[in-house]
Amino acid sequence: MKHVTQTETKSEEVEIVEVQASEANFAQNGSLERPSLVLCLVGNLLMLLIIATRVYCGLYMIISDCDETYNYWEPLNRIFRGFGKQTWEYLPAWAIRSYAYLIPYYLALAPLRDFAHLTGLVIPPYVTFYFIRVVALAGFCAFCELSLYRSIKRNLAQSTANWYLFFSTLAPGMAHASAALLPSSFAMSWVTWGTASALEVLSEANTLAVVGPSVHAIFCFLVAGLFGWPFALAIGVPFGLFTLRARYQTPPLTRIVFSCWALLPALVLVLLLVDSYFYTRPMLFVPFNIVLYNVFSRQGEGPDIFGVEPFSYYILNLALNFNVVFVLGYVGAVLNPYICAHKYSAAFGSSVPILVWSFILFRQPHKEERFLYPIYTLICLSAAVFFSETLKLVRRWTPRLISRILVLLSVALYSSVSVSRILALVHTYSAPLTTATVFHDIAVKSPSSTIQNVCVGREWYHFPSSFFLPDNYRLRFVKSGFDGLLPGDFAENVTLREAASVYPVGMNSKNQFDAGKVIPFDHCDFYIDNTAQTNAASGEPQIVDVRGTIDPAWEQVACGSIADPSQQGFNVRRMLYVPQFMDRWIPAKEYLMDYCVFKKRPC
Repeated sequence: MKHVTQTETKSEEVEIVEVQASEANFAQNGSLERPSLVLCLVGNLLMLLIIATRVYCGLYMIISDCDETYNYWEPLNRIFRGFGKQTWEYLPAWAIRSYAYLIPYYLALAPLRDFAHLTGLVIPPYVTFYFIRVVALAGFCAFCELSLYRSIKRNLAQSTANWYLFFSTLAPGMAHASAALLPSSFAMSWVTWGTASALEVLSEANTLAVVGPSVHAIFCFLVAGLFGWPFALAIGVPFGLFTLRARYQTPPLTRIVFSCWALLPALVLVLLLVDSYFYTRPMLFVPFNIVLYNVFSRQGEGPDIFGVEPFSYYILNLALNFNVVFVLGYVGAVLNPYICAHKYSAAFGSSVPILVWSFILFRQPHKEERFLYPIYTLICLSAAVFFSETLKLVRRWTPRLISRILVLLSVALYSSVSVSRILALVHTYSAPLTTATVFHDIAVKSPSSTIQNVCVGREWYHFPSSFFLPDNYRLRFVKSGFDGLLPGDFAENVTLREAASVYPVGMNSKNQFDAGKVIPFDHCDFYIDNTAQTNAASGEPQIVDVRGTIDPAWEQVACGSIADPSQQGFNVRRMLYVPQFMDRWIPAKEYLMDYCVFKKRPC
């Protein structure tokens, strides 16, 4: 006779309870198998879609902020290739940009460098640029988004996870944030990864199983703030307070606190070592300098000198970048903790961080689109939770056909508007990226050992980066209508540490113009400009006259279309991509101008 142990009896009892619960669920909700299979299939398709979309963004999405070019791509080019533009933020006197943020992207290029070394191929520098965007920026962002998707699926619901991934994949804001080399974009990805771990424990009991995910979540929030943007630490505060309160006087809290006290000094030490070494300033902590500059700056300094915007700026910006998801996300931030069964997950996973970040940012006079990047995925998560809960009510009180029509209309509306916006950005503003590859082509056809000056005037803020220039080409500035401080040049033919620790003349933190940053126009070998009329009073060069005739001393070598900022008034084509076959219903208005690269003819 088989002896039945007490453990086996308990195991059988647990299985019976699980089966009974499953049967009760089945009886209450109807057939679960087919919807579950459909939802899983949709989820798998969305996973493929987000990977494809992020690759597309890495290859084609525009650089929407000149700060990205001159504060991050240019110093990275200096690290990688030995030359590049230097802003005042990288001077040891201010040191509000961290080399610890850039070094990982240099290390990420190792596979490409090794491939070129093994094969003997000469890889154009702009391929390096796109490699970083596709793999290290958009690729890492997709990894974090998929991590959050899997966490939502495990801890909330498959349907909620699908809606999150759908909203995040097609959001125009996510399209350019995911591929941006910016600390705020970096913070967004790490906040996303941290939120994925936070959801694993927000509804869990005080067992040792919560230690690992809790520590990982806090680690991600710390990396987002210390290596990315210090203010992003505020997003992790709600989860930190929840952990202290929910795990109070329990063994898990002891382990979590001990682990975090080990991680925090390690992260701070890395920052201190890297930046103190390059800036040659002992005990330099760049995050402290960033806070000091942005919050406690002196008169005539600080972020406000670069412009202030009204409260409505962020409202309009979010509406453009997320359309209806913006409304769902913020309504959900308020209501989700009350209507969602997983109230702690809803509150501390997205609602409280969104509200805290919005309270901080909306009150600041100086506003920029990228400042909201850290909560972009949280907006999508909040919208997904709220929309899922709303659909449950709709399905409960309306016929199935009505609810299905509502879902299809929602998908069609959001998809069409979002994709149209993404295509409009690429169609309207990608000329600086597409035309810049011509420099490599020219260098291959007509090699030269002398320095070639690529000049920009009024179009200085659109230049993509020196990654598009051959080794002996240099970006230069000529006189234009811009009266602020232009970037200088990193010292060349010296070590990076020597270049980073130099105190060049003509730099200031008050955005005051320095004539030493411009060169005479006749020193230019190439010139990048648009075809709009110049301001003669400002001394801007004019290569194309009002009739479209090009100066005989110059030849046009590449051109693309870009939005004309002088065309004021509402134009739907500036916001959304309109196919040509729709011209009969939406008349085309002239809103584009040519953005061209000109080459000086030999004398």
